Amino acid sequence: MNTPLSSLQWLSVVDVLCVVGIALSFAAMFQHARAKRRGLDGSAPSPFAARIVSLCLWAATVTMGLSMWQRYLEVNHFPSQTMSEVLGMFSFALLLSMLALHYALALRSRGPGWAILDDALVALVLGGALMTHVYLRTLSTAQRDLPPALQSYWFAPHLSSLIFSYATLAIAGLICLVYFCTRFWSGVFVGGQPRGKQVLTFALLAFLPFAQVVTLPVLLLCGAIFFVLHRTGNLPGAAAVGALEKELDDVSFRAFAVGMPFLTAGLWMGAFWAQEAWANYWGWDSKENSALITWLIYVVYIHLRMLGGYRGEKAMVMLMGGALSIFVTFQLFGYLPDSQKSLHRYTDDNVVPREGMQGPAADTKTSQAGGAPAGEQVASRGAAK
Repeated sequence: MNTPLSSLQWLSVVDVLCVVGIALSFAAMFQHARAKRRGLDGSAPSPFAARIVSLCLWAATVTMGLSMWQRYLEVNHFPSQTMSEVLGMFSFALLLSMLALHYALALRSRGPGWAILDDALVALVLGGALMTHVYLRTLSTAQRDLPPALQSYWFAPHLSSLIFSYATLAIAGLICLVYFCTRFWSGVFVGGQPRGKQVLTFALLAFLPFAQVVTLPVLLLCGAIFFVLHRTGNLPGAAAVGALEKELDDVSFRAFAVGMPFLTAGLWMGAFWAQEAWANYWGWDSKENSALITWLIYVVYIHLRMLGGYRGEKAMVMLMGGALSIFVTFQLFGYLPDSQKSLHRYTDDNVVPREGMQGPAADTKTSQAGGAPAGEQVASRGAAK
């Protein structure tokens, strides 16, 4: 059944909810900070702004789901073929992941101090969804029929698992980013950090290629919060910052524990799909290799944390490395030289999707045999059943 609005119109509604939610998140942070100064604990009722933030998060998630449902009706297939559709699904998964973690971690019940962290994470995720939509609108949103290459029952579960894992692990990486930003600004305002290490941290956060589109805004936001705390005389001491860093390490691991099984399931389903399509579970395609590298980074993280006792800064570096690898696999892959011969370039508007095909690279030229594009002829021979 069609919804009253188009998918892009629903997306605009989500944008409004994100803006309102971000503004209310800052108001909730202020109210929680005031509750902390009054010595209230986690048993006190949540401030009014915090309750409205939760409603905004719920509303944005449901509305984003409606946008994706309407997109499904518009294109008549699971909406994850073009990059604009994949980004829409990623935004939905990001909001859904934050909604699940918002209640699973129950940071507000730990007290006003933790509630401030919860408000900040919600604001960052809503801002991430908003920026994703801004970028999405620069891409083609034209309807494209699903080619035989992707007409497989593995398509929806494989993509859903990977996109949800990317979103949840991105939130884990975001928590790590807050950790390092907190370390940097606490060194600036509180002291106790070597100057050379502070300069290196700032350089990595602000100038790491491509990643600064995420790291720099978070760095500036954390700096603004520390500045306000400094001006109001509520700057936390070294002991309080240390306790915060320890808890951030624990929270990031919990978020990681949600996303890692979905990443593993996505890789397994991709292998089963490849076996049906190509009679080969693993073809060492560049996209497959990039996803495998991401998975291996997280496996190393688990081993170093469980067996090597890695905690704090060392563990956070590994977790951020995994998030950076996801960013490369998800968004930068198409710019890598080896990606041009990949079978997984299904999101490119000018490339015939080839996932599930056999044979040489497809092109858009019409073959002499039957008048159909050569890529579609190859697809019809090797498409998954």
